[in-house]
Amino acid sequence: MATQLWIIVLIGAGTYLLRAGSLVLGSRIRWSDSTKEWLAYVTPAVLGSLIGPLLLLDDGKWIPLSENLMLFAAIPTMLIAWWTRRLLLTVTAGVLFYAGFHAWLG
Repeated sequence: MATQLWIIVLIGAGTYLLRAGSLVLGSRIRWSDSTKEWLAYVTPAVLGSLIGPLLLLDDGKWIPLSENLMLFAAIPTMLIAWWTRRLLLTVTAGVLFYAGFHAWLG
């Protein structure tokens, strides 16, 4: 138990230091336009790399399209997120779409 507590504390401290460091440096460094453009692609790339396997794979195997309820729910949820840009509405829509597809198809 003590080992797990130390792991949690160290991970928390590391996360805090990385974020605080980037905030401190980010406000003092003048970024070039090409760097700003490059950094604009980081968030969508990381998000896609995290969500893609979650939506398309189950234990490393492709989920058949006809059985992929999460993908069915994710598509309209992504459209709502893009259209409204509101987190609470997007999360609510995602839960409702998933529950609806699960009740209808599952």
